[in-house]
Amino acid sequence: MSAPTNFTLWRRMRDEGLAVPFGWLSLSSYQWLPEDPCLLDLVPGSWSADATGATADFEVSDSVTTPDGDPVHGTLAKSLHEGESMHFIRHGDTLVELGVRGGRYMIRTRERHHPRLKAFTGVPVFDHDPTFIVPGRYTAFHAPKVVPIDSFRSDTRLRAELVGEVGFELAGHRASLAASRNADGSLTLAFRDQTNGVQTASWRFVTVKDPGTNGEVAIDFNRTLNYPMAFSPHAVCPAPVPGNRLEVPVRAGELMPR
Repeated sequence: MSAPTNFTLWRRMRDEGLAVPFGWLSLSSYQWLPEDPCLLDLVPGSWSADATGATADFEVSDSVTTPDGDPVHGTLAKSLHEGESMHFIRHGDTLVELGVRGGRYMIRTRERHHPRLKAFTGVPVFDHDPTFIVPGRYTAFHAPKVVPIDSFRSDTRLRAELVGEVGFELAGHRASLAASRNADGSLTLAFRDQTNGVQTASWRFVTVKDPGTNGEVAIDFNRTLNYPMAFSPHAVCPAPVPGNRLEVPVRAGELMPR
C-alpha cells in the first residue's frame, strides 16, 4: 500500500529541512567553555565562561563577524539561561552557536559545506503502515512535573517538564507515555522501543496535535522522528524518562541513518 500524499509531502519537507545550510547535518564540534580564557578548536579567539556568562576576545586579524556579517573585534560577552542557544559569530563558512546545557556554557560549530550535508540523500524510513496510527487519550497532571533526565551526552544532564500522560493500545499492548507540551499546544512523546540500536536510533519521538479539552488524540507512529543525535555526535538531545519504554517493536517512522 502506498503512503498517503500528505505523508509523502511531509516526508519531503522533513528531508529538505534537514538539508538546509547550518542545520543539524552541518555540526562539526561541541566544546565546553573553560573558566580561564583559552583557544578552542575550529574557531579563532580566546574563550571563557563563568556564572555571569560567556566571553570571547577577538583580534581584527581573526576576521570574525556577527551572524549578519558585521565585523567583530574586541570582547563579546553574553549571558543565557539554561537550554537557550543563539547564533553568536561567523568565521568564513563556520557559524558558531553559543548555548547553555546542564548549567554549563558551550559552543557548537556548524560548517556550511560539511561533508555530511553533501552526502545526505534523505532519512531512511519504514514503509508507511496504517496499523501504527492509533487513538489515545491524554490525561493532564494536576501540575507540570520538572524531572531530571539523561541526554545523548554522558557529561550532560537535562530537565524535562512533563505535563501529563497519553494512554493507548499498540499491537495488543496497553501503554502510556509521559508527554511534554510544545508552544503550539501539541505534545511530544519521547520513547524507546524494541527496534532501538538495531533498526533505529537509541530513542525517537513522535508529536501529536493539541488534545484540546476532551483529551482525545491520534498517534501516528509513521511520523516518528530521529533526534539530531542520530545524524551527528555533536548533538545533545534529551532522553526519554525511564517509564517511556514500549515493549513492542515500533517498525514505523525514521530508521537509523546510513
